[in-house]
Parts: sequence; structure tokens; C-alpha cells
Amino acid sequence: MRNIFELYCFTLILISIAFFSTSALAQQNESPKLVVGVIIDQMRADYLYKYQERYGEDGFKRLLREGFNFKNTNVNYIPSETAPGHASIYTGTTPSYHGIIGNSWFDRNTKSVIGNVQDNQEKIIGSVVENPYGTSPKNLLASTITDELKKGSNFKSKVISISIKDRGAVLPGGKSADGVYWHDWESSPGYFVSSSYYMKDVPNWVTKFNKQEKSDTYLNETWNTLYPIETYGLSAPDDNSYEPSLGEKPSPTFPYDFKTMREKYRENGTEFQLLWISPKGNTLLTEFAITAMQEEKLGKDDHTDFLNVSYSVPDVIGHTFGPQSVEMEDIYLRLDKDIATLFKALDTDIGKENYTLFLTSDHGAIENVSFLKDNQQDAAIARITDDGRKLEAFLDAKYGNASWITTVNGNNLYLNKTTVDEKKLSFPIIQKDAANFLMTLPGVSLALTADDLQTQVYEEGIRNTIQNGYHVQRSGDILITYTSGTIIHPNPNIDVDDVNGTVHGSGYSYDTQVPLIWIGKGITKGESVRPVHPVDIAPSLSMLLNISLPSSSQGKPLSELFE
Repeated sequence: MRNIFELYCFTLILISIAFFSTSALAQQNESPKLVVGVIIDQMRADYLYKYQERYGEDGFKRLLREGFNFKNTNVNYIPSETAPGHASIYTGTTPSYHGIIGNSWFDRNTKSVIGNVQDNQEKIIGSVVENPYGTSPKNLLASTITDELKKGSNFKSKVISISIKDRGAVLPGGKSADGVYWHDWESSPGYFVSSSYYMKDVPNWVTKFNKQEKSDTYLNETWNTLYPIETYGLSAPDDNSYEPSLGEKPSPTFPYDFKTMREKYRENGTEFQLLWISPKGNTLLTEFAITAMQEEKLGKDDHTDFLNVSYSVPDVIGHTFGPQSVEMEDIYLRLDKDIATLFKALDTDIGKENYTLFLTSDHGAIENVSFLKDNQQDAAIARITDDGRKLEAFLDAKYGNASWITTVNGNNLYLNKTTVDEKKLSFPIIQKDAANFLMTLPGVSLALTADDLQTQVYEEGIRNTIQNGYHVQRSGDILITYTSGTIIHPNPNIDVDDVNGTVHGSGYSYDTQVPLIWIGKGITKGESVRPVHPVDIAPSLSMLLNISLPSSSQGKPLSELFE
């Protein structure tokens, strides 16, 4: 009898263990109710640590304290720009597949430069005056993780994508988003607007939010440093030659009296763009994100929803003032508080165990080149205009006078194929001659031809990075990269000493290394120094959510998240 009783008890124990193990596994495998993607435009990876001692406990420090940190994350294509960055994060592939080869590119069919989300067949929805510059994701040639989430749920999951910039909202939102919104300064007083591609009218909650006139309110405030300015020892002195003076200010220094400055900017119609260089631009976006989450009831049913939040202000601050500026340091100290506010809303409305969040960036940025020069670091300007003239002269001398170059856009040089055909020359040979000549010029480190990129496979190094950014139909005939410290500036004739702010776009680590931290449901605390890329985010989400990979996904799931 005793043996039977012991066997009975043992059986009950085994059943209990199996039950609780199965329950725990089911909870572990259950998808989050909400996925939140946070992209901070132009956030260098070192900003997580540079200002760490001054961050609060509930923003970036919480990510470092509780999340899984991939410390060696680098963009793996050129150019490292905003549009390719957002597209690559959400498609899980590089411009060679998704087609967003830059913030703009030369279109051979229309013989004009087009924007990455430009769509003249659509119109802006929600603006005060009609805006003819429509947008859509039509130029995106691959599906996004948000598209796959929609399809995988039979279009029951909700996808909301917001940003200050249009491209920061449109490209992550993909083709099937329920709501895509960005900040409009051109045709409204700082309202959040959308595209006719997505909707006929903005929802009532968006109209109600806009009618609060928050952009107007925030532009009546003054931006001063969060802490006493003498404590900003990690930055260059506030008054320096690396930054421009704005709005007729006598010096590029704090405070910024936006109420006074806006009067001047109103004259040329850019009054509400001032919010793009104010920390209140980040605050406004955070408030809109929380409102969207609540009004759209994200995370409130059995289908996983997705919220993309792309903070654009840090990028504009970087371009204007540079990474060395007090303005940049203060932006991050204040953004830290906005991130904490977003976390608090997520914890309250969704629940800590019900959402998964990742934070990353589309690209980094080089220090101001004048600042680098003054500190005896490599610094130069790519002399694109002069190089083009020299190349024209070289081809004239070798093959006869003609118009050889159609245009140069970024690192893409487009040759005039009509000229080559008329002279009955071999296009690959002309490409090769041009590339070889360019590599004799100061500052040029490598020039690869379209023929090389279509016929060769480059497994590693800068050649691989260039190839990942090359698209057969859209890229130039020669892709050029420059030496470390050399920048492509909007004014190729400017002197290094006269450069303000920063740029980005190269394949060097100052432009490519970005943060990547995951936190929330199903994520354990930890860190890895294994080399990974932003294109690994989308396939990781596919595995986490048990949905299909985006159509052209080339990234690899981050295995550490599943161990």
C-alpha cells in the first residue's frame, strides 16, 4: 500500500512539474502585446556612455541597467544616411535590395533628383494649406517587419509610425500602416500630418492634438541649459567657431529665445521648423506618441501592435552645431527625460511584461572637421566639383571633347551614357577609366564601377559596404569613397575652417557605429560585443513574433535574445 501511495505522490509531482513548466514556456513564447521601435536620428553609440553620469535613472540608464545591449552595432552599407537607415532597420536588408540608396538620388527616367519618399501622385493630409509635395512608401522595394506583422495577423494588428521627419515615419510604417504621421512646418503651424496614401482624413484624435497648438506654445519658450552651463565639461566652450549664430544672435551661445527668433524666421516661412532645433521637438513627439498609443488602444487586444517613434531633433542639432557642442549635450540630457516619460506611459498603459522595445539609430556622425583640424586630427573636404572638372578634362583628352558627366549626387557619379553610345565606346571601359583616374585624386580612397559591383562579390571591408549600398537601377555608374576624416559637404568649395556642425554618410565607424538595446517582454539583461548590424533587428522581430521575414531580409536574428 505504501509503495502505491509513494508512486501516486511521485506521479502528482511529475504532473505538477510538467504543468508549471508548460505554463512557464507558454508565457515565455507568448508574443508581446506591443512592440516599440525607438530610432534616435544621428545617435552615436558613445552618447550612451559619454553623458551617462548625468542621465536620470529612468531613461537611458534604465536601458543599460535592464536591457540587452549590443555594443558593437554598425551600419553595413554606404551611405549612412537617414532614409537608408530607417529602411534598413525595418526591412532587414540593405539599399542593394530595398532601393532607398540615399536621402535622394538621380532618377535616370525623369533626369532629376528625387526624394526618398517623394510621391507627386499623393498629397499631404491634415495641413492647413494645400501642400503639393506628397509622400508615400512607393520607392521602398521590400516589405517591412511592420508589413509582415499586418499580414501575419490578417491585418488585425495595428501599426502606427511617427516622427518629426516624413521619412522617419513613412519608411518604418511600410505599405500597410494604420497611421503614419510627421511634423509639418511648411503648410501648417507645426501640426502632425499624414499622406493620402494612408488615409483620407487624419483621425479626430490627431485633429484634437493639433488644435492644442503645442508647437506654437513651445516656440514661445526659451531654451537654456538644463544645468549650470559651467558643468558642461564634456563639450567644447559654448562660444566657438564651429557653430553658426542663429536668428541674428551675436554669438552661437545659450540661451535661445525662440519667441524672439521666430519673428525673424517667420519672414521666410520657416518659423515652425525652429522646433526641429529645440529640445521641445523631442517632447512634442513623445507627447504625440503617448497620445497615439492611448487613442489607438495599442496593446489592448490579442494581436500584437507596433509603434515606431523616430526622434529627428538630435540629427538637426548635429548638422547645425556638431557633436562637440553644448547644445548636443543638453539635447541628450533632456531627451533622456523624454525617454523616461515614454517608459512611464508604457509601464502604466501596457504593463512592463507586455511590451518589447528596441532603441537604435540610423547612423552616427563625425566630429566637426574644423574642430578636428584644430586638434590635429584628419579633416578635409571632398572637392567633388573640382574632381568632376578634372575627370571631364581627362576623358576629353583621351576620347575627345564631350559632356561626360550627367551629375554627382553624394558618393554616386552618373556618367552620360548618351555620349558614350554616340562615340561607340564601351561603357564598362569608360567606367573603369573614370574610376582609375578618380583614385589618383587627393582624398579619394576608392572608386568602384557599376560593372564591378554587378559582376564581383565583395565579402568584407569597404568594398562590401559599398556593394551593400549599390542598387542596379538607382545608383550611379561610379561609387566613390573618401579617406577617413574627409566629408562630403553641401558646399564642396568651402574651407575646412569655415565648416559649422557636422555631416555623415561614410563607411567609417564614426558614421556607422550606433546603439542597439532591447528591453521588455522576453528580453534578458546582458550585453554582447559580437559584431551585429541594424539589419538584424527585423529578422529578430520575425522570430520573436513568429511571423514571416520581410521579403528581402538579409540580416541574421540576434541569437543572444533567444538564449
